[in-house]
Amino acid sequence: MRTRIFTLLVAFLAIAGNAVWAAEPEKPEGLTGEGTEISPYELDSKEDLEWFRNYVNEGHPEACAKLTDNIDLENEEWEPIGYKTTSGSGFNTSTTFSYLGTFDGKGYTIKGLNLASTQNKNFIGLFTAIGTYEYQILPTNPTHTPGGVVKNLTIEGSCNYQGNLKAVVGGISVYNVGEIINCTNNIDVENGSKYEQAGGICTLNIGTIQNCTNNGDISSACSGGICGSNGGKIEKCCNYGEISGVQSTARAAYTGGISGTVFSGKESTITNCYNSGKVTSTRGASGICYIPTTFTSGTVNINNCHNYETVESTGLYVAGIVVNETPNDSEVNVSNCYYYNMEVGYLYVNGTAEVSKDAPGVCESKTETEFVDGTVLYLLQSGNPGDDKVWEQTIGTDKYPVFDASSTPSVVYQVTVQPNDAAMGTTAGGGVYVANEEATVTATPNDGYEFINWTIGEEEQSTEATYIFNVTESVTLIANFQKIDEGGEEEPGDDDQGDTGIHKPQRPIKYYNIYIDTICPGLDVEVSKDVVQEGHQVSAYLTIQSECDTTGMRFEYKRGLFGYWKDLKELEGVQPGEYIIKNIYTDIYIRALDATLPEEEPTGIEDVESIKAYAKEGSIYVYTPSREEVTIISMSGAIIKHEEQVGLQSYSVSRGIYIVRIGEKVFKLKN
Repeated sequence: MRTRIFTLLVAFLAIAGNAVWAAEPEKPEGLTGEGTEISPYELDSKEDLEWFRNYVNEGHPEACAKLTDNIDLENEEWEPIGYKTTSGSGFNTSTTFSYLGTFDGKGYTIKGLNLASTQNKNFIGLFTAIGTYEYQILPTNPTHTPGGVVKNLTIEGSCNYQGNLKAVVGGISVYNVGEIINCTNNIDVENGSKYEQAGGICTLNIGTIQNCTNNGDISSACSGGICGSNGGKIEKCCNYGEISGVQSTARAAYTGGISGTVFSGKESTITNCYNSGKVTSTRGASGICYIPTTFTSGTVNINNCHNYETVESTGLYVAGIVVNETPNDSEVNVSNCYYYNMEVGYLYVNGTAEVSKDAPGVCESKTETEFVDGTVLYLLQSGNPGDDKVWEQTIGTDKYPVFDASSTPSVVYQVTVQPNDAAMGTTAGGGVYVANEEATVTATPNDGYEFINWTIGEEEQSTEATYIFNVTESVTLIANFQKIDEGGEEEPGDDDQGDTGIHKPQRPIKYYNIYIDTICPGLDVEVSKDVVQEGHQVSAYLTIQSECDTTGMRFEYKRGLFGYWKDLKELEGVQPGEYIIKNIYTDIYIRALDATLPEEEPTGIEDVESIKAYAKEGSIYVYTPSREEVTIISMSGAIIKHEEQVGLQSYSVSRGIYIVRIGEKVFKLKN
């Protein structure tokens, strides 16, 4: 290999004479900067850019520059930055050096860029090569640090090659082994029969291309919107140009909306990219990338991409995302990709067999509606955990997910609906909704079953089979159904409760307790039943003393000991003071809090034959002039205290209503 490189270098020097080693070009008057990363040359004219090109090509590949204004090259034929010999054809030509510095367009445009005319050259681009790679020959000190970055640049102009050699074309660069970031190509590559391979951003990528866009129509034997062949990383890039492949004597016609094909022996990755330009070919075409039989080793990863446009081929194979003609020893990984208006997205070809590998989570067809309404947006966002800003869309304006929405990006959420048991009923209304959009979900019970309620986790959301709500987050709603109770046994009443306060039916029907958890002074709560059969309801009656201040008062309930407290006042009021809790399927806890009474002496004092009982500040006070048996019972029937006493005694209890039995006397106190 060293002998071949040396021979090529000698041959090149013999051909080029003193061209590479000529005297350095004279710097234009007024051009500032030192050509370093910290102090780059500042270019604002055609003369400045041409000088920089010549300066790099005369042996300064690490020179750095930035644009300070738009530059018009006036459609004069452009000699690329980074010199290439004109001997050989295609990829069989050696390079003298690559561009190793940083070229920052600063958001400006180079226009009037004529990438090809009549000269017999076959490496066509603003740059020839960015960064170092396997086939490079450096004429300068080998201690140069591999690098090369071109960023924040837009190019406009023309490319219509008339030479005799088969050319390779890249709008920004022919080869990229460095980084091309935030660049846009607006140049059409015409006269496709003259080009062996072409890409809107580069021809061959072994480095990284990020945040780049191609708007130009690209036509060659092997065409890609971003690059002709990929052997590196392409991230967050998109194509809007029409990409076409034309069969040549040297190369089959492969086309891809992002990459025409892949480079053998490399790991090729395409992530978070989309194609919105028509793709056609005389052999094989794909929306994102085509993998030919020549890909004999390496790995291809295509993740989180979508294709919205038409893909057509008059030849063998066509697919919405990728055509894979690789032998079995190559690894191809496709995940979370979506396409529209195609029969198949991932076509695997092995010999004469064609197999669709479309599958959920791999490659899926989506309808126009699903692209428009945010369904695809949500799926692509889900492929970037922690970074939802990769994909945007303004629902109602943008036809599909993009990187920069046309106006304020919409926030979308997924509403998932499912029954607690598929045998009991069905649900409808799930899908993707824009933030604060009104969603309508429905639950339909099967024969012999009835709907209970909608829940998220343990929290009840609605008891209506048709539930309408505003979507503010992604949720999973469970529609709870149960078998219809055909009757035959009465519900338990207060008189048939045992010592535990819970009636146990003889048949397997569940019953749940109703607990009054906490009641503050000034309020009184009673319930219609202490025990309720599963699926039935209970009424809670609230009484408020007239002098009670109810500002900020809470009247709440929760389902189960570990449930969430919910406002009872939001439930349907049957009559003043009565509130219904429907569809009971767990123990219910009720509380009334934060009402206040004017400061006064302890209330609730009962004085019967010198026996006193009252409640104050979390305790029940009992006075007996002689020894008496005292029993304190909660409203749920639980015995809190049972002992003999004489004199004044205090008993610490929770908030609530209690029955106090002193000898033969019974008092009802509110604590």
